[in-house]
Amino acid sequence: MILIGIDPGLTGAIAMLDHRGAFANLADMPVMERHGKAAYVKNQVNAAALEQLLRDWTAAYDRNEIHIVIETPIAFPGQHSATTAASFLTAGHIEGVVAARHYAHELVRPRDWKKALELSDSKEQARARAIRLWPPAAKLLERVKDHNRAEALLIAKYGWDKLN
Repeated sequence: MILIGIDPGLTGAIAMLDHRGAFANLADMPVMERHGKAAYVKNQVNAAALEQLLRDWTAAYDRNEIHIVIETPIAFPGQHSATTAASFLTAGHIEGVVAARHYAHELVRPRDWKKALELSDSKEQARARAIRLWPPAAKLLERVKDHNRAEALLIAKYGWDKLN
């Protein structure tokens, strides 16, 4: 089983583990400028680029070998409604691309995958764990702001552990 973890968001990331659970691919979420008059968000997921990335990564596999885990966004108390709407719009674009490719997928709440992997909400802890689990990915995780990449890998690990 090939596992792909997606940390949604405009600064999110996509990660792939191979059939052994080893690091295979990692990329930042492709985004593009949102067109239109006074859009409430300036950028959005580039669905066509995301679809192409997933197609390229999975070309050597049968659809039945691929499982994708997408972190579901959560609304925070006091968060501006436009920010909340943008988060859910982004997740919707991602899930739409995944569904259009006919990939098996599931949504997971942040607290559920973090609890299963015994992680706190610390972004640095997630980054350190991902580096420890997948040394070949360390170069792609060396910056503090690479925590989204680390979380995408860990979301894939959550799916891997759950299915294996």
